Amino acid sequence: MKVMNNYSPIIKPINQQVKEKCWNYLKTHNLANRGEHDGNKENQLIGLLAEMETCFLLKDFYPDLNLKKNEFDGGFDIKHMNRTIDVKAMGRNFYTRSDYVNNFAKLQLKYKCDILLFTSVNKKTNYIEFCGWIWKKEIKERAIFYEKGCERPRGKDDTMITTTDNYEIKNSNLRDIRYLLEINIQEMK
Repeated sequence: MKVMNNYSPIIKPINQQVKEKCWNYLKTHNLANRGEHDGNKENQLIGLLAEMETCFLLKDFYPDLNLKKNEFDGGFDIKHMNRTIDVKAMGRNFYTRSDYVNNFAKLQLKYKCDILLFTSVNKKTNYIEFCGWIWKKEIKERAIFYEKGCERPRGKDDTMITTTDNYEIKNSNLRDIRYLLEINIQEMK
């Protein structure tokens, strides 16, 4: 299985009814329950949307939010094909390119999951990009580690300071999301 030399994410519109359900859910629930490096409500919305849309992409249904527990999820979002998947999401105001990075906080290494699946939610267009995936055990070899407090470039004229120990993985170092979809089709036969 190769990484994507020709980066080509799957891009889909976000279901607006699902987005509204997610926002309403977050009015009375808090998904930031790790206890450290927890996201604000906007970050939680981006993450929940990515989780919902990923479930639809892989399983062809949206999960019932009424069944979602209001507690820490254990480090994964979706169980699929006997594998656990942690959906990682970034909210952006633009579409991604192969040299753009995805973040994975080092503190999440301790949680049990098999697959890290990276997405990007375009906040301006309401589209989601399924950027790609890796086996979680590969994060140290495919990503670059930066300690908390490092200054990182962000666009042409902007930088940010890392707020936690963090791995950055380029989209070009991910596996194509289509591979997971092909497994689905083969399993159905």
